[in-house]
Amino acid sequence: MKPWQKYLMIAMVALLMLYLIGQIVRPKAYGIPITNVVYRLKRHWWKTYDIRDLSQIDSVVIHHSLTTSGNAKAYARYHVEENGWAGIGYHYVIGKDGSIEQSQLLKTVSNHTSGENTRSVGICLTGNYDIQQPPPEQVGAAVKLIRYLQGRLGRQLRITGHNEHSSKSCPGSNLDVKEIENRVRNTAA
Repeated sequence: MKPWQKYLMIAMVALLMLYLIGQIVRPKAYGIPITNVVYRLKRHWWKTYDIRDLSQIDSVVIHHSLTTSGNAKAYARYHVEENGWAGIGYHYVIGKDGSIEQSQLLKTVSNHTSGENTRSVGICLTGNYDIQQPPPEQVGAAVKLIRYLQGRLGRQLRITGHNEHSSKSCPGSNLDVKEIENRVRNTAA
C-alpha cells in the first residue's frame, strides 16, 4: 500500500467514526431525533447574523411556513434569495410528520420576529394553518422540542405566536399556541 493510500484510508475511517459518533450522540427532543442541517443550508455570501449569549434567550416564537409543504432547505433558499437575509430565519423547522430540523445554532440572532430576535428561538411548523389543521404529530413534536430547549437552557421559556408581535396571522388561526403552551407546562413537571 502506498503512503497516500494509507492516509486516505485513515481519513475515511476517521470520517466514518465521526459520522457514527454523531448518530449516537445526536440530540433528541424526548425521543424525536433532531437533525442538524445548520451547515447544509443556503447562506448569503457576505451577510452574517449576530451572535448572542444563551443566557439572553427567554422565549420561543412559533411560526408556520404559510406553504403546504417544504423544509429548512427550501425556507433558507427563500429567506436568502427573496428576503436578502443572511440565512434562514428560524432556529428549528418541524415537518408535518413531526420530524425536527435544527436550522440555526441557538447562539445565532436570526430574522424571525422583529423586536424579539435577540431573546427568542424561532420555531417554524411546515404548513399553512390559516387553511389547514396542524397534524397531531407536528404539534406533539413542537411540545417536545420546547421541553427539550427548556431543559437545555435550564429555564422555563415564554411561548408566543408570531402574531402576538406583529399584524401577521402567523402561525395561523388553526394553530393554538396556548394549547402548546399548556401541554409544555403540564408535561414539564
